[in-house]
Amino acid sequence: MLDLKQLKYFIVCAETGSISEAARLLYTTQPSVSKAIKALENDMGIVLFDRMPRGIVLTAQGREAYRYACRIVNDSRKLEEMSHQNMVKYLRISLNPSSWFTNQFVEFYKKNYEKNYHFEVYTAGVRTVMERVRDYLSDIGFVYVMEQQKKEFQYELTKNRLVFQVMQESTATFYPGKQNPLYQDLEEMDHSKENAFTVTMEQMKSMRFIQNYRDEFLELNEKEKRGTFSWENLDLAVITNSDYIMEKMLQETELSNISGSYLSDHKKAMNQGIPLDFKKNKIFFGYIRRKNDETDELMDEFLEFLAEKLKGKTVNERTEEDRNQRDR
Repeated sequence: MLDLKQLKYFIVCAETGSISEAARLLYTTQPSVSKAIKALENDMGIVLFDRMPRGIVLTAQGREAYRYACRIVNDSRKLEEMSHQNMVKYLRISLNPSSWFTNQFVEFYKKNYEKNYHFEVYTAGVRTVMERVRDYLSDIGFVYVMEQQKKEFQYELTKNRLVFQVMQESTATFYPGKQNPLYQDLEEMDHSKENAFTVTMEQMKSMRFIQNYRDEFLELNEKEKRGTFSWENLDLAVITNSDYIMEKMLQETELSNISGSYLSDHKKAMNQGIPLDFKKNKIFFGYIRRKNDETDELMDEFLEFLAEKLKGKTVNERTEEDRNQRDR
């Protein structure tokens, strides 16, 4: 019979790639961790790790075992939480950094404060969000995916038995920082005219960018690259998972950012941005779930809340609304 403590030791070893580091995080000794891993391998009849000169790495069977171990350990935690919290509802969320999502989450929590809901919220890039949902570390993941990423993204979803539900789409938009020469041009443009101002790929090649995460799934051949946006020749000076850093850098430097056209409130507080005039310039916002898993009441309630927030407003309506708020 598998021991829950051994599984916890196994997970920490897998995530750190080091017996000694795992022992430090687990507040125990290196021999104790080694003994637990050896006992688990004997019980399962497989080798979980390859021992390398500078640490340990999961074997193919170890990677599969890791996913099941995460599920078992996290399910056990949920059972403990249920028993200690009088069956409170609990939702674990992973997401791409997003000030818009943050605002909605805070509003949802305040609105439902008396219901004593509990949450775990983790921000990361698209691939990490996907892995956390796959490995039962999160119940649901919210991501932004560029249109030209979707083929590779869908392949990863299928491979990992995940599904993606689009909740809204927007246009990829260029946001220059306040010290960027294009910022003043953007402030002076006539916003009542469509396509009054554009930015070209050549212009962007001379700039530096701050992004929440890399375009991880973008793999285009030479033919597909023509007329299509690509990070390949752009200077990503800062990559961060902090919206606060993003906001401060856009306010005080020349760094620019590319993201969705209306799900980025903190950027729109500074400027309206410039829609990118490229093929496949859409950005899709939605959520990742494990295939065939059922939703629970709290997840359904939260998704319904987000859908209501996104419903019934076009990009132009949102842009006008943001502009009016800024001018007040």
